[in-house]
Amino acid sequence: MKILVTGANGFLGSWVTRALVNEGHHVYALVRPKSDLSELSGVQCKYVHGDVTDVHSLLEAFKGVDTVFHLAGVIAYKKSQRHLMDKVNVEGTANVVSVCREHKVRRLVYLSSVVAIGAGYTPQDILNEDSAYNISDLNLGYFETKHEAEKIVKKACDKGEINAVMLNPSTIYGAGDAKKGSRKMQLKVAQGKLKFYTSGGVNVVAVEDVVQGILSAWKNGRNGERYILSGENILIKDLFAMIAAEAGVKPPPYQMPDSVLHTVGAIGDAMEKLGLKGPLSRENAYTATMYHWFDSSKAQKELGFKPRPAREAIHNSVQWMKDQGLLK
Repeated sequence: MKILVTGANGFLGSWVTRALVNEGHHVYALVRPKSDLSELSGVQCKYVHGDVTDVHSLLEAFKGVDTVFHLAGVIAYKKSQRHLMDKVNVEGTANVVSVCREHKVRRLVYLSSVVAIGAGYTPQDILNEDSAYNISDLNLGYFETKHEAEKIVKKACDKGEINAVMLNPSTIYGAGDAKKGSRKMQLKVAQGKLKFYTSGGVNVVAVEDVVQGILSAWKNGRNGERYILSGENILIKDLFAMIAAEAGVKPPPYQMPDSVLHTVGAIGDAMEKLGLKGPLSRENAYTATMYHWFDSSKAQKELGFKPRPAREAIHNSVQWMKDQGLLK
């Protein structure tokens, strides 16, 4: 069985590719000619050059493919990167769907995100697959582009054009996650360098559990359905405390008031317009003060998804940092 993975050289993509190879499948990693392939070191997959933003490259790469795992995407929180997110996350997904339809690919497994579902404003807001998308007025680039991309996949399923399943993982922790650009804050916590935390909440899920959920959804997930792959809902304060405890350092002692964070975000946006690097953006500020809390009951019931405690996922993340000498 020929399987193709987009975004195979990323953090989650490499874990998925390795798991598929270990199951004995013929796996092709779609990569750009100058991609960093270090995440796939030792993985016995084949490489095919292509780019989700170039539909012609996909027409060649998808020939004879049984299943496409579409993980390629851009995570960013700055206005200057919105165009790139539109191009990769939205247009790229539309291209993947189009070529799957044209080549009659048997199954598309689309890696969306919980951001496509939305976020809560209070600890009482715990979202599931049926929750209404409630943050469009904030126009947060990453949230909006993943939401739009998922709608493209869903529409093609509803019209009977493709067979696909959509997966919405929460914040993934595990060995190697510290390499992600979006984890600079967590690395600072583990190094004992961060002095503040914010008011919001996150959902922590282990990479091993997400991979298991993805493979189960491929085999057992219902066509056109979305499944949240989430673990434990915790406050950002408690997340940072867990990271610090695993690293053997003191946790950030001060809570930054929401008003201060939003002011700093606005200043950051203004600096960016002037071509300067700001401390953080307005989108960072909103993301850090909302409650990204989710319920994975549907995946647990239909996919046999069994998320482990957050502390275990964070332990594996911090242990990798230690092994790499990042905490000296």
